[in-house]
Amino acid sequence: MMDPDTTRRPPVLILDDERDMCELVADVGDDMGFDTQWCDNFEDFACRYSIDLRGIFLDLAMPGMDGIEIIRFLGDNNSAAHLVLMSGHDIHLLDAARRLAEARGLKVAGVLHKPFELASLSAVYDILAMVQSPAPPQPVERAVQRFAPTAAHLGAALAAGHVVPYYQPKFNVATRQVTGAEVLARWIDPEHGMIGPDRFIPLAESEGLIEALTDCIIDQALDQCRVWRGQGKHPRIALNLSPLSLRRLDLPDSLLRKVMARGLFPDTIMIEITETALMSDYSASLDILTRLRMRRFGLSIDDFGTGYSSLKQLQNSPFTELKIDQSFIAKALTEEGSRAIVESSVQLGHRLGLKVVAEGVETEEQMEFVKLIGCEEAQGFLLGCPCTAEAFPWP
Repeated sequence: MMDPDTTRRPPVLILDDERDMCELVADVGDDMGFDTQWCDNFEDFACRYSIDLRGIFLDLAMPGMDGIEIIRFLGDNNSAAHLVLMSGHDIHLLDAARRLAEARGLKVAGVLHKPFELASLSAVYDILAMVQSPAPPQPVERAVQRFAPTAAHLGAALAAGHVVPYYQPKFNVATRQVTGAEVLARWIDPEHGMIGPDRFIPLAESEGLIEALTDCIIDQALDQCRVWRGQGKHPRIALNLSPLSLRRLDLPDSLLRKVMARGLFPDTIMIEITETALMSDYSASLDILTRLRMRRFGLSIDDFGTGYSSLKQLQNSPFTELKIDQSFIAKALTEEGSRAIVESSVQLGHRLGLKVVAEGVETEEQMEFVKLIGCEEAQGFLLGCPCTAEAFPWP
């Protein structure tokens, strides 16, 4: 396959402690139009490494500095090359190494389980031929550096009404009809545009503003539900709570008062708690969650599978819904381990009497998969992106 960049042969670097393997991979690459170099030790690799590399073939079982340490080296150096991981270890180790590389921001073009066929090697080179060469880093002017919000900025934004709720639709898997919405906080700054929650929620938690932020979003979302109800719609919304909110002993009664004051009903409100939040102080969390459930609020355990809750703690908590984390949905069709986690989570949720929601559904294939294994609801970019109340896709 011809390289899209015809000005030069795309450079590839091969690292394997077996010279015969290096020569084999290099010969195939040369025949397919690549500029290949190889080395059998890390010291030589570090000398030959450059930011211009199109691809790096990496044997995980290197002596001295092993492949995992080299992945760390590449991540620390912001490598833009596409990795091809090679190993004679079992496929589960290769999959773990792939996930580690991706978690460090690296691109993985493929994995080769030794001994591999020449056709598999050629297929990986075909992938490398189609990707773009790494672009040289561009200087960043001081004037356009990323805005770094402070507690004072966030406090002013809350007071000015610049932190607002967006609504991500939730859909019935079987009918694809809207069943409700998850409420997400968004900071719309007049000068800097939209500021993502990953940048201001940790700030709110560390600077003592999380209670004000939570109340701000809940009040606006409940006001919007009252408007929708007046229009003949029947909204069911999910509210996200910080782990710190689970320390508020007055939370169940305070939230109930807010709901009832607007003529709404607590059984139309789902409270979402991440698995990690549940574990931060289990006994205190169980106190608040049980009292919320007694007041007829729904309870959802969010991002399931990413935390460390035991099955006993899940069984003993009064949840009504389980949401499977999007990272597992994204890989369920390509990684056997992720598929097993998703299928097991659905079965577990149903055995415990919970409704199961799939997060992060982005393709029709994923939608068919979650339907096949019995998820009741789904959300994700295939179905609907977070949006303002005015743009919400009511039927």
